[in-house]
Amino acid sequence: MNSWKFLCKWMGTAAIAGLGIYLATSGALSQQQPSQPATRFAAATSSQPLALDGNGSLLAAVNPDNNSVTFFDVGSDRNKRLREIPCGVEPNGVAMNPQGTRAYVANTVSGTVSVLNINRNSPGIARVTREIRVGAEPYGLALTPNATKLYVTNRRSNSVSVIDTQSNRVIKTIEAVGPAPTGIAITNNGDDRDDDETVYVTQFFALPRPGRIDGEDDSKQGVISVIRTVADELDQTINILPIGDTGFKAAGDAIAKVAPPPTITAADLRFTTSAYPNQLNNLVIKGNYAYVPNTGASPNGPVRFDVNTQSLLAVIDLTARTDAGQTINMHRAVAEQGATPKLFLTQPWAIAAKNKSDEAYVVSAASDVAVKVALDRGTGKPTVQNTGATPSRVLEIPTGKNPRGIVINSADTRAYVMNYISRDVTVLNVESGQDKAVAAMQSSSLPGAGTTEDLILAGKELYNTSVGEFDGPTPLSPKIRGRMSNNGWGSCAACHPDGLTDNVVWIFAAGPRRTVSQHQDFDADDPANQRVLNWSGILDEIDDFELNIRGVSGGLGVIVGDDGVTPAATVAAFNPANTGRPQLRIRGYNAWDAIRAYVQFGIRAPISPIDPYDPDADAGRQLFIQANCQSCHGGNQWTVSRVKFTPPPADNLLSNGQVIGELKKVGTFDPAQKNEVRATGAPPLGADGFVPPSLLSISAFPQTFFHNGSANSLEDVMANVAHRSAGTNGADMLSDDNARSQLIRFLLSIDASTTPIPPQ
Repeated sequence: MNSWKFLCKWMGTAAIAGLGIYLATSGALSQQQPSQPATRFAAATSSQPLALDGNGSLLAAVNPDNNSVTFFDVGSDRNKRLREIPCGVEPNGVAMNPQGTRAYVANTVSGTVSVLNINRNSPGIARVTREIRVGAEPYGLALTPNATKLYVTNRRSNSVSVIDTQSNRVIKTIEAVGPAPTGIAITNNGDDRDDDETVYVTQFFALPRPGRIDGEDDSKQGVISVIRTVADELDQTINILPIGDTGFKAAGDAIAKVAPPPTITAADLRFTTSAYPNQLNNLVIKGNYAYVPNTGASPNGPVRFDVNTQSLLAVIDLTARTDAGQTINMHRAVAEQGATPKLFLTQPWAIAAKNKSDEAYVVSAASDVAVKVALDRGTGKPTVQNTGATPSRVLEIPTGKNPRGIVINSADTRAYVMNYISRDVTVLNVESGQDKAVAAMQSSSLPGAGTTEDLILAGKELYNTSVGEFDGPTPLSPKIRGRMSNNGWGSCAACHPDGLTDNVVWIFAAGPRRTVSQHQDFDADDPANQRVLNWSGILDEIDDFELNIRGVSGGLGVIVGDDGVTPAATVAAFNPANTGRPQLRIRGYNAWDAIRAYVQFGIRAPISPIDPYDPDADAGRQLFIQANCQSCHGGNQWTVSRVKFTPPPADNLLSNGQVIGELKKVGTFDPAQKNEVRATGAPPLGADGFVPPSLLSISAFPQTFFHNGSANSLEDVMANVAHRSAGTNGADMLSDDNARSQLIRFLLSIDASTTPIPPQ
């Protein structure tokens, strides 16, 4: 069975399964709610995977893996789960009107927005009354404060749909908003008009900066698109600039060809590192500023756990509509705290601000905490807060597993956090001097122990965590924590959000390497069929990424010695094979078996916005075949690369540590380019060619192509004559501009539904 169809089947079943609920309350709580329903929201609105009504008494949370939305009565701290309602496939965003009588859910795979009418006096609570077709992969949605319009980001169509909430119809589609529009925040001008607000939309991926070379720490910038509700047209874009000094120094500079010493001391850490904002998932408006949590990329080598990804909180001046120059690196606050152990704030994913005070909370998706920040009303500058009892420790509030959304009620007394992996909602007491978790509400069911679904979820948990919690060597042993990274610094998802790509070119040990989306690693129809990994063919097992846990994230890893606890002394790419070696276990599963199951079955290929019957795409398919592009990009995975042996490979299959037979020379390697360098400053691999990348769903990953990011568009890719002629022994069959345009149209149409072209 196709792995995506398999996933839909089990998630759909889980959505209607019987569900339990647990509450863990702390102390006597009080939370008085106004008796009259609100008619408009008191503050600016923001897209989230959970939503409150205007009075803060009704909460809705989406369940992406269970294809449902759950409603809770949270008034006066009742924290009661009311009902789970099935909706479309993979809901990722929800909005509710101020009165709490209607909710809207963005169904990413279905390509629809579900409209739910709510009746709190009905046993069913809510029912879907309409499905509104929007663009490809709707993700974020937000209502104007008076709830007359709903704005929806379509991540793969690069557009925003505008829905009139009286007729529940799309009244406009704003095209070309920018690649991968994701988060939305809408201003509140304090009156009932819907034609004087401003909509701010994040573009998830950073985009190239003119004159910079990919792989440099300042090579890209974040982008916010601005829409005026008066005309529902794109007004302008705002660039979020790199942070000039992360506060963490490196022991070398790869692009400058300065190698770090073999043994690094504190005195060697003398090279200032910067970072550019990336993975802009969410933003919030407070006063005259917008705040954008994001994972900063610092890709220049040498690779070291504390100089690769950073926890940035960027600030936009809404009056000047420009970067306010107040971005902070929240990792610095943790590094400077005196108390140990330390837990860094990896993958800051969402933010919510209080209504009546200048405070906000950011959730760290990988580290399972919410962190409190104070916001300067004059300059906009945020400051990470410490605990009152221990000033030397950052105020980090534990949440559930993989928090991805947070909302605060109108009284500023409670915050609610949606936890993706644990499928629950954490209730936080955010009253002055409190800042603690006080309850947890199960939102949707977890898979049964020992099932395939449970194995996949265990792998997803490890993939998304910066910490990791493992079984002890015996049933009575305490849990083993903290092996996935150094003090919670990194996670697989920090570079592969949702198992895909961060679109960053990292200066790694082999050379400049654009992050590869892992939905391309296994054949969807035969998950045992795996391509050779890494652009240079230097890995052949998922378990080989133990090297990344230890090297890139600075963790102790999960492959262990005979005692079942101590990290194994030797881990290599090829010899010995890593699959099957003793390793830590999670809920009874071998850790790497669980991660492999997640990569095989739990990562969905993005959906193309191109109609499969588009005539130009159809013509492009024929050109693809005529140019013999399938000689490199044929087959179900849209790459001919395969692991054709049982690991480890025989010595005659290797050269320079690469599976040499899987490499193709296609004219994309130029050793004279500035970024063609290893992390140590030495010459890179590449002269023997590269593993052909998969073309599956390349429309989802804009403006960074080839191993080193030297092409910023598919037009640039097609301009490389050697590359486009590689399948025809140098005969250029794509010299015509129109032919190349048609081929590009076909490439952009490729997703999991596209019929593969067999290799020749």
